Amino acid sequence: MKKIALVAGLIGVCGLAQATTINAPASLVGTSALSGNNAYAWNITTVVVPTGQQVDSATITFSNIKLTSANSSGIGYLYTDLLSLRSTSLAVSTYTDGDAAGDFFTAQPYFNSSLGTTIFSSVGTTLSWSFSLNSAQLLTLNTYIAAGGFSFGMDADCYYNVGALSFSYTTATTTVPHGGVPDAATTAYLLGASLLGLEVLRRKLASAVKA
Repeated sequence: MKKIALVAGLIGVCGLAQATTINAPASLVGTSALSGNNAYAWNITTVVVPTGQQVDSATITFSNIKLTSANSSGIGYLYTDLLSLRSTSLAVSTYTDGDAAGDFFTAQPYFNSSLGTTIFSSVGTTLSWSFSLNSAQLLTLNTYIAAGGFSFGMDADCYYNVGALSFSYTTATTTVPHGGVPDAATTAYLLGASLLGLEVLRRKLASAVKA
């Protein structure tokens, strides 16, 4: 029984993807962290991808975001985008847009794609949410990471307090082309599965002999 549990555990570990989380710089968190007069690019250059792997999931998470001030409509918008890297020396690049309506970044040459728009129905509204990158965005993200990094664009139409902001990602072994050699993780998984099968067969044979 212990052997089976050990082998099953080996198989489970081989298939486990552990997320790495990067928290936003202090300037993007706290009271009045996001001003309607500005748009912000959170520059990330610290993603670590082991050799032979790539990022296979990525999520940006906003926690306890509160709309504190709005225009006459009373509605707030917060746009989030994927951008090419804006700076290798600044944690956050800030752009002045005068609280103009719409997403500041969509008209910029370094814009890649929109991750989503969050709408606050009234002043005082507090929301939490996450955006997960789709397959096309992950492909671009890996290209950006290989080139040195990437940025998340956030254009705040109106004013917000930010409870927390973070980026989480997992990595996985790059798919082996047809006819290629399996990677170490795949080899370990197959070995574990084979050992588990042999152990089950041995126990059945032992039971048959006793009978």
